[in-house]
Amino acid sequence: MKLLKFVGLCQVAVFSSARSLNSLPFDDTLVGRQHVPKLHLSRALKKENLRLDSLPQLTSVRGGAKNKELKEKKKSKSLFPISRKELPQFTYISIMMFLFIYFYTTVRDTKDSLVVSNCGAEAIPFLKMYGVMPAAFGFIVVYSKLSQFLGKKSLFYATIFPFFAFYTLFAFVLYPNGDSIHFINGDGWLASSSIPAIKLIQYWSYSLYFIISELWASAGIPLLFWQVANDVTSISEARRFYPLFAITGNLAPIVSGTVMSNIVSKQLSSGLGFGSTLKKLAVIKIFVGCAIIVLYNLIYSRVENAKDSVGNVKQEGRTKDNTNPPSTQKTTLRESIVSLSKSADIKAVAMMVLAYNICVELTEVLWKGILRETFPNKADYMKYMASFSRKVGIVALIMQLSASTIIGKLGWEKASLVAPLAMTSLALLFFTAVSFSMKRSDMVPISLALTIGTIQNIASKVTKYSLFDPLKEMAYIPMDPEAKSKGKAAIDVLGARLGRSLAAGSQQILVLASGNILHCAPFLATLYLGTASMWMGAVKALGKSFDDENLDET
Repeated sequence: MKLLKFVGLCQVAVFSSARSLNSLPFDDTLVGRQHVPKLHLSRALKKENLRLDSLPQLTSVRGGAKNKELKEKKKSKSLFPISRKELPQFTYISIMMFLFIYFYTTVRDTKDSLVVSNCGAEAIPFLKMYGVMPAAFGFIVVYSKLSQFLGKKSLFYATIFPFFAFYTLFAFVLYPNGDSIHFINGDGWLASSSIPAIKLIQYWSYSLYFIISELWASAGIPLLFWQVANDVTSISEARRFYPLFAITGNLAPIVSGTVMSNIVSKQLSSGLGFGSTLKKLAVIKIFVGCAIIVLYNLIYSRVENAKDSVGNVKQEGRTKDNTNPPSTQKTTLRESIVSLSKSADIKAVAMMVLAYNICVELTEVLWKGILRETFPNKADYMKYMASFSRKVGIVALIMQLSASTIIGKLGWEKASLVAPLAMTSLALLFFTAVSFSMKRSDMVPISLALTIGTIQNIASKVTKYSLFDPLKEMAYIPMDPEAKSKGKAAIDVLGARLGRSLAAGSQQILVLASGNILHCAPFLATLYLGTASMWMGAVKALGKSFDDENLDET
């Protein structure tokens, strides 16, 4: 006992002499492992007029980690688990997500109105296979090349600006001159053809709008936004932040649908034409783009300020031996793909993204085929899509309120299985309704199939925004920077487009064989089941390496 008291007094003596130097050279392993009883140490400190709780280094490593874990769990159980210090950054990222989703919702509803109304839903598989897929591959090549010599901020600007420029050009130049630039006049075979694939060439500017919008669907939220969020958020923060990000983000479809419905209604009542609607939406897009840029700078200015304050402290204690600069050599796209393909986690995430997009495509085109027959007018179609987006936002917002609880109680793996299970059960019901409506329309009207298809598509998007996206992004956080940048870009852009293209290729064969996508429901159901099974297998494989313990790390 005297020996232990002597050790404690020695530690106090060292601390007393070191206080003037603002350093605490305690061997925390001794105290942390209870080699020095706190009772003797506190008595020794009392003689020195010091308190035990004034020495942060006396807290054990294990005890500190446990206290931190308890604090995180206490935060996660609260209704709004964000501290006052975290609130500004959380607010900036949440608003940025809202703007990204608002922009995406607007262009998604517009692209469908343009292409489906003029070329038919059967044209979409051809456009995704021969238009979107090559464009996505080209995007990845250019993005990877730019990432080798542009900084983070410059790369973000170089990626986002071309999209805003195109949508402005389309609204004010291409669409108003559609009659003169499209191949719809004359007696030639190109102008007179009614084949869906040929119509895509006739209305080439609409096809281009569709392609750019599909690229934005992969480059906007999945790549640009989540790259920012993953870059500035730790794993422990992600468990609390990500479900809440989507609450704000899911307000975007509600707002977008309401705004678009009002604009279309005024267009129908005033007779101004669809072009005036596109111009108004383009002006809104410009303001949204400017706001995204401002928020991006605010987010990283806070991060840089925090790093500077921490870096100044670390710099004082850095030894001269640690002067070797980090390697700045950047790998090529081919080298990155070879390296990343060896990662089991990357392959599992890629399969999840691939399977999700295949499943969505298999039901979406069939649903849009029914929509076109029900709403042949372009403005009516767009109005229905605006209403659809509003419903997606409302349901997603309600779902998001329970997303944190679902993730917390079920864990990463089981929560990740909610999306494929919910989507598959509704998809099978939708395919069955379409099949019966084609054979026995008196028993199952096509309107019922449309309703079930709408519910299924809402479920696909709601589970994606509320669970699939946040859980997928959590899986990226422990990965190395190359996986977060090039790996994520390849998966979210090329992987997503590849999934859509594979589904589109299957639909092309079925359309050519049957002549109408509505007659292909039984075959599509079989493909859907097989894809969903692979999706759930990838989730289980990734769940073995990414369990709940990873989520508690910082």
